[in-house]
Amino acid sequence: MAGRLNVVSKTEKQFLDDAVFAAERAKGKKLSGPEKKEVLQVAREQLLGQREAEAAKQARAEERQAVEFIWSKPKPFRH
Repeated sequence: MAGRLNVVSKTEKQFLDDAVFAAERAKGKKLSGPEKKEVLQVAREQLLGQREAEAAKQARAEERQAVEFIWSKPKPFRH
């Protein structure tokens, strides 16, 4: 179960609002309190999953960059 998100970016807030709006549109009227909480819980779980995926992607990118940029002393032109 996802808890409250302490820090939510502007795009994440928009995602939460869009999720509630889509659920209301699908139902055809305003959501009740428990329904809205359930929709927001699912949306928060999706946001947490997205954050974890982004963190894993960033870690892979950093590992790849560390492998690519190994510095070695240049060889001199003259022997």
